[in-house]
Amino acid sequence: MVSFSRMKHRMLESLAQGAEITKTPVLLLCSILLLALCYFASYSVLPFSNGDIAYYVIIGRGILRDHLLPYSYAFDHKPLAVYLVYAVWDQIIPLPYGKFELLACLLMGAFVWFCRALGPFNKGLAWLILTVGGSVFGILDANTETVLVAGEALFLRLLYQGNTQGKLLQFFGAGLVFAGIVNVNYLSAVCLFLPSLFLFLAPGWFRIRHILLAVLGLVTGLALLFAPYFVVGHGALQAYFSMQSAFLHHYGASLKARMRSVLRCAIYTVLLFPVLQGWIRVFPLTLKGEDRKTLVLLLWFLSSLPAVILSGHPFEHYFILCFAPAAIMAAILFEKNDVFPAYCFVPFTFFFVGGMIQDTRKNIDERLYYNRVDYAFLSKEIGTQKVLNIRGSHETFYLADLRPFDVYLFPTHIDILFGKENAWKRYMQDLLRRPAYVITPYAGCARNLVEPVVCQWLATHYTRIYSLNTRHARPQKDQRFSLDLYKLTLPEQRDDLANQTHSLQ
Repeated sequence: MVSFSRMKHRMLESLAQGAEITKTPVLLLCSILLLALCYFASYSVLPFSNGDIAYYVIIGRGILRDHLLPYSYAFDHKPLAVYLVYAVWDQIIPLPYGKFELLACLLMGAFVWFCRALGPFNKGLAWLILTVGGSVFGILDANTETVLVAGEALFLRLLYQGNTQGKLLQFFGAGLVFAGIVNVNYLSAVCLFLPSLFLFLAPGWFRIRHILLAVLGLVTGLALLFAPYFVVGHGALQAYFSMQSAFLHHYGASLKARMRSVLRCAIYTVLLFPVLQGWIRVFPLTLKGEDRKTLVLLLWFLSSLPAVILSGHPFEHYFILCFAPAAIMAAILFEKNDVFPAYCFVPFTFFFVGGMIQDTRKNIDERLYYNRVDYAFLSKEIGTQKVLNIRGSHETFYLADLRPFDVYLFPTHIDILFGKENAWKRYMQDLLRRPAYVITPYAGCARNLVEPVVCQWLATHYTRIYSLNTRHARPQKDQRFSLDLYKLTLPEQRDDLANQTHSLQ
């Protein structure tokens, strides 16, 4: 009870400090707080809020439960550590709803704590800036960027403390951490490029033994992570990297998508300009004494900008890589008085308030759609048999705990890898192997979402046993939880199964 009262008191202090510094009217602040509560609550009623997370867990289940290394169970172009992180979290937190919101909140808490070494700030205020201000970037989805920035913060903390406290073991630990986070997303190497160079090579900090210890930690971490591939042998590690390379070769963004990515990054950077301007004005850009640590956050932000743009895909959650260090910079500046002009954050406030409203509404709709699918029936009917997915939602595999027949489970992966014009050939190869069950989008054949030759095969050899459109309003519009389930049948079984299906529907 005492700890709860203390936590409540600190949170109110953080809100009061934010209101005083940003000159926010009390009524407006209370309205934003009420909206923020609804925003947090909307995430707690969903098993997940972003389909990417569900996919990482599916692959992770293949590792932990079926002992199949990526990508023998299912494929995605992300590295190995991603699936381990989400699968372990899925195993140790048995909550049906809100488990990934909890993960995001804890990761942001860890991020704030790691960054304490880089300057003094109010931890509660920093956490609120990240979780509430980050609504426009989908921060409560707990996508890989949240894991990444927490790992990056730990890496930089270890390097900084190694330099300032003379603890050599910190550099070895930093190498271990880097081995992990670079296998969450390869772009972490870009994000950490400038701050790492600074922490290794700055005058007074440069030591050959520091670099060697970090490299030793990196090699040790990579050896531990990929040890199962060495044990399996038979080209398993080569296949792991070659599958990534082949897919990424076809996954490149179009020029239009790249231009949109650059434009969004520029807009978000302009919205954060008051923080960058205040930082440069308050803290001297010097390599001398205690002031040099103020360069770490600025270099981290600047190094993350090209990482966001390099992906080429205009997804909002990528900008978390830049927003996270900027949020800590803002929290540090809030400790200073009269740093920010009055109402300089009005444009960003409009953005994150709009993000909270949009996310809250979307989450409520998603919960309604999710409730309409009988995942218990799907799980009981299919059991442990493998299911072929033909452009259906992979979320069904997560929610009903199904096993994939083809490693390219994600709805668009076969189209990307083989091309839309050749995707049907891959599906027909799979169908010739007679998978027991097939999932397609709802009315996929009628709406031309599945090729005619594939539909003809399904009509001849399979019976549709479950069909559901989760949209009651505007049913013609796609919704990811809608699906058709087909079952392989012998000719003499079809009439009986069709009657059972009619009764079920």
